[in-house]
Amino acid sequence: MNKDKIVTELHEKAMALAEEAFFLDRKKEIEEAKSLYHKAYEIEKSAALHLVMDFEIEPTRSVLFKSAATLALKGNLYREAEKMASFGLAGNPPEEVASELRMVLGNVASFQDKTINNFQELPSDLQKEVIDFIEFLLAKYNKQQNRRLAG
Repeated sequence: MNKDKIVTELHEKAMALAEEAFFLDRKKEIEEAKSLYHKAYEIEKSAALHLVMDFEIEPTRSVLFKSAATLALKGNLYREAEKMASFGLAGNPPEEVASELRMVLGNVASFQDKTINNFQELPSDLQKEVIDFIEFLLAKYNKQQNRRLAG
């Protein structure tokens, strides 16, 4: 199967999942919607990454990265949204698509600023608890990753 066909099939699959997620979102089934946005994002990311170095295929390349970034944003995968938008901007997107990619980056920055402000408004003893909990989660995650790599 050629690359164009693979990318098209992946994109169509991602869009079908995104449509389902959208309807779940409207029905206030937030967790189910978020799960489908995550799946749609992973599939769209795969489609976009097939074209990551194909800078001459514009606007297709940048539109796929914009779509992946938007799906990541809808799934609250902010770092992933930032990466996908950056990949899209790294090519030669038309100005309209570049503007939309910059909007995704702006939304990510806005979320990060809000999160930092919320954290800074916490009392210092609660900030310490949050930091300790994050360090615990990171240690747990790293331990799981090491087990997967070893086994």
